[in-house]
Amino acid sequence: MMRTKPRALRVKAMLVSVFTALTLVGCSSIPTSSPVGHIEDDSGDAGANNARIPDGPEPGDSPSDIVRGFLRAGAGAGNNFSVARSFLTEGEAQKWSPQESVSVLPNGTDLDSLNVGTTSDQKTMSISPPVVGLVDSSGVYNSTEPGTRSTMEFSLRQENGEWRISSAPDGLLISQTDFQTIFLNYSLQFFTSDYSYLVPDSRWFLRSSSTPTVLMNELLSGPAPYLSGAVITSIPDGAKLSDSDSNVVTIENGVANVALGPQNPAPSDREKGLIRQQIATTLQIIPSISAIDLSIGGQTVPASLQPKTDTSVQVDGPPVVLADDHLSRVSGTTVAKVENSPNLKKAQASDPAVSLDDSLYVYLADDGKQLMRLKSDAVDATPILKGKKLVRPSIDRFNTTWTGEAENKGELEAVGRDGKSSTVAADFLNGRQLIDIEVSRDGTRVALLSRHKGEPDRVDVVGIPRDKAGNPSGHVSETPIEVGANFHEIKDVSWAGSTSLVALAAEEGESAQPFRIGVTGPAEQLGEVSDGSRIAGGVDGRSILVTGADGALYSYNSNAWQKLVDVEAKDPSYPG
Repeated sequence: MMRTKPRALRVKAMLVSVFTALTLVGCSSIPTSSPVGHIEDDSGDAGANNARIPDGPEPGDSPSDIVRGFLRAGAGAGNNFSVARSFLTEGEAQKWSPQESVSVLPNGTDLDSLNVGTTSDQKTMSISPPVVGLVDSSGVYNSTEPGTRSTMEFSLRQENGEWRISSAPDGLLISQTDFQTIFLNYSLQFFTSDYSYLVPDSRWFLRSSSTPTVLMNELLSGPAPYLSGAVITSIPDGAKLSDSDSNVVTIENGVANVALGPQNPAPSDREKGLIRQQIATTLQIIPSISAIDLSIGGQTVPASLQPKTDTSVQVDGPPVVLADDHLSRVSGTTVAKVENSPNLKKAQASDPAVSLDDSLYVYLADDGKQLMRLKSDAVDATPILKGKKLVRPSIDRFNTTWTGEAENKGELEAVGRDGKSSTVAADFLNGRQLIDIEVSRDGTRVALLSRHKGEPDRVDVVGIPRDKAGNPSGHVSETPIEVGANFHEIKDVSWAGSTSLVALAAEEGESAQPFRIGVTGPAEQLGEVSDGSRIAGGVDGRSILVTGADGALYSYNSNAWQKLVDVEAKDPSYPG
């Protein structure tokens, strides 16, 4: 990360390009070692008591002791990071901004094991820890590519006979374990273009009594860049928390009091209800909040105006697979042929998908040269798109089928239910090999797995702008977010809920295993499966299937993988 001012925290990739500046609202840092206790917290979140209180400086500490102690002390978020500030000179303690950025260390990295570069006069020190994640000022988590390191530089001088830091990089450093203890994953809520569903915009913020205010300010600021044009907000531009309430969200007896300033023109009752829906759904994820009291320009917005909008798309049907040369559905430990499925033995078929309403099936034929569609009430499948080598299709909730050429020129293909095909630009794919397309079930985002020779595999998640009828515009958002960048190889990917993906992925030199990866968040390994080739996730994030190269089918239940005996199938896909 690089910024122009000298006190900046600079992050650079050893193997790739230099990162741009990233900042964070509310953060803390601590290595994987150091004897510490628990953190003082007034957020009402019991989980915060598992965090730690670090030690302050000791008399006679060396410059190296001071720097390491300062980095550890980022875990002490209480009293505005007072422990960390005690390692700084009086002037620097006033300037240092701990809430500007956070860098996440790899698991197993011990800060004490990292080399500290020191000048001969011990007045300048530097440390370059590896990082696997960077969180920006809006709470968006960005995974980093293999080899990324953060270069942190410090200036020191003696104050009252003791070494103190006179210039420190803004932001903090934290282990993965402590990141998930000190921070929580929250979702700002926005609407789909047709107001049918609420879409989560996943962010990470410090556990704190100020979190409701942070969430509100971020909600008022709008969605993350990768969702640009794909979601909408009912809150007018420029809306702010009212000055009469000190610009904060207060909580009394479980009720969050949110006061917005006057709006011109004044919103209609429908608009007021939508605003209340967004705010209530965003804030009520906080355990201490059970209801909200919203006012706009001093006028109360009653709960009766709030509509009932679904926060996720329901998936009722079982996954589809190819088994015994037919389209088939998996139900428990059995596989049943789709009633009107053709025999696909000679079709060189692969990659089936089924719509959310079970009315459409699609699959690739002729070794990817044709996209075929079978309607549930039809006798025969019909070709709807031809190509040189099409990739695995995905059907969105509007029954539009998405695919694209493997050797990509920055274009995706979307085929509507009426059979009409349109090209959707995705310029960042130009010149890359496209492996997989997975549209989120709410239809607002697409996950694109691609690769380029000599580079790690890449998953980009990006918003799909649509009109009110649900038709995609001529391009996806121009600011994709890279997911799971820490991995060298990603064999397959699938949505697993509204805020996470599942993938068969591996670091360099290792075999691919199943992982759950937050769209903006760290990765979590889901046990081990031998020789997995495809993965599919259900809407709840717990129903996951993996097929092996030999056709074996594995199901993830109760945090363990179970082989479905006497079942051979390939290319699983849940509806949508």
